[in-house]
Amino acid sequence: MTTPLRIQPLARLTWGTLLVTAPGAVLQMITGRPATASQRWVLRVLGGRHALQAGIDLARPTPTVLRLGAAVDLLHAATCAGAVAFLPLWRRPAAVDGTGALVLAAGALAHARTR
Repeated sequence: MTTPLRIQPLARLTWGTLLVTAPGAVLQMITGRPATASQRWVLRVLGGRHALQAGIDLARPTPTVLRLGAAVDLLHAATCAGAVAFLPLWRRPAAVDGTGALVLAAGALAHARTR
């Protein structure tokens, strides 16, 4: 049975796997345009990071690990904010991904408080 505290890392793992396996489809759904080779590469790297972080969160959901993961998500959200401001080609995907990073960080911090 999946506890509510395991839902977030499982959702992150699903998202990361989707980004690794179908980055072009994800980006086209978000932007309405075909993805470039560089965009697909970036999404695969980000998907790998999500999958790795999900694995760590599932294996060791200690408050310290969860807070470190939240810090990574907040750093990622900050880079997304920069992309929104300065990279028109990345504006919409960065806004979507940055919002997701903030939600994941908030969830990890809330989870860390309950541990």
